[in-house]
Amino acid sequence: MAKTFVGIQIGAISFIDEGVEQVLDVLESRAGVNALLISALSWSYGNAGRATYGFPDHGVAEADNLQGGAFYKPDPAYFEATALKSFGAPDPLYAGFDALADVIPAAKKRGMKVYTYYCETAASSIRSIWQPGFHHFLDRDHWGRTATRPSLLNPHFRAWWRSVIDDWFSNHALDGMLWGIERQSPLMDIFRADSTTGFDEYFVAEGRARGIDVQRAIEGYRKIDRFLQGVRAGERPRDGVFVTLLRHLLHHPEVLMWEKMWLDAHQALYHEIAGMVKFSDPKHEVGYGIWQVINTYNPYLKAQYDQSDYAIGADWLKPVLYNTPAGARFSNFADSWQKGVLADATPEGAYNALATVLGLDEFIAPRAEAPMAGFKPEYVKQWTENLIADTGGRCKVYPGIGAGVGDGGKSKAITPEEITAATHAGFEGGASGVLISRNYSEAELRCLDAVGQVLKERGLW
Repeated sequence: MAKTFVGIQIGAISFIDEGVEQVLDVLESRAGVNALLISALSWSYGNAGRATYGFPDHGVAEADNLQGGAFYKPDPAYFEATALKSFGAPDPLYAGFDALADVIPAAKKRGMKVYTYYCETAASSIRSIWQPGFHHFLDRDHWGRTATRPSLLNPHFRAWWRSVIDDWFSNHALDGMLWGIERQSPLMDIFRADSTTGFDEYFVAEGRARGIDVQRAIEGYRKIDRFLQGVRAGERPRDGVFVTLLRHLLHHPEVLMWEKMWLDAHQALYHEIAGMVKFSDPKHEVGYGIWQVINTYNPYLKAQYDQSDYAIGADWLKPVLYNTPAGARFSNFADSWQKGVLADATPEGAYNALATVLGLDEFIAPRAEAPMAGFKPEYVKQWTENLIADTGGRCKVYPGIGAGVGDGGKSKAITPEEITAATHAGFEGGASGVLISRNYSEAELRCLDAVGQVLKERGLW
């Protein structure tokens, strides 16, 4: 087993498909894995299901049609005061299997640490329609419509999370929890032409308590939404798209006040969760996952999330630094902004401008080559160094190495050579360990071998 932290994110489906002991054998013998990050509660196919971008050389090569929910057996005693009492995954594949009770004892016998992993995803397409009571948590968008995602200020949602964590840490021998951060603010949802959150009665009440003119704020969001809809349809204002967008923000400063309120609510939730984990036992570890859209691609989100704030409540951090599919993903992000916010620029101009502003010039290929080039592995080194510096070394950093996650379109293949270079780069940047991502169900065995080989070369295994 490795001498340093080597974690892997994994869903219940892998244990069901391949067997608990068999999976642990593979992880331990090939990659020196000594920490499991189990997606015990999820509605996200990418975080809990089988592979989404082609099946690897293990497991079942068939879509599992995941509906999601709890992949463990919730203890009803902890949910008596909550609106959501029944949330076990209904998928027949999971019947009779408990991702915590059936895995933790086997992992502990091997000396492995076990954490629960939850990714608070930004995807508005994920809908927990079948689960009775979940609709009580749902937010509203800036048009007043019910959203598909929970409200971060909804006291029932927060009470449910307290119950989940109380259940997890009271009934299972866990070492901690990894909380993923993947929600975007309402303005960014409008920028990406998606539905927003942050406008239910709890946000309205908080806005009034802060002295924000609620109607002016909502009017500002609606004007910006209509404006960008027109831009995407081909309309071009005489003063330019970017200048006109700034004019809307200057005439509706309440929008940015609302954005700060939304950000405060988001950060308060994960600080609250960190406190709950520590309340169960101060020795329990709290990890924060930092989405690549936040730490790399989006200048607005990069500005929102001051990396020094992560040190409040976290023992370690997992920055998502998937450099191989990053070329395609960054190119797609730049293209999406060029259709709206940066429509004054050419696709090439928007791509180059964003790269320069974000400090990516030396790590990327020209736009035409980007999907098949990825980011250079030095990006993993630099971003790891940056995070350690920004947090003053108060948190350990375990860079997320993308051993399987790809992109929906054309993207550079993830090979052992790619994994070797990225893993070395993380350690060269000062990492205290690595976190193999996004999901074991996506990773080829030869890529796990590559992680193990790096550990041996560096004397860490």
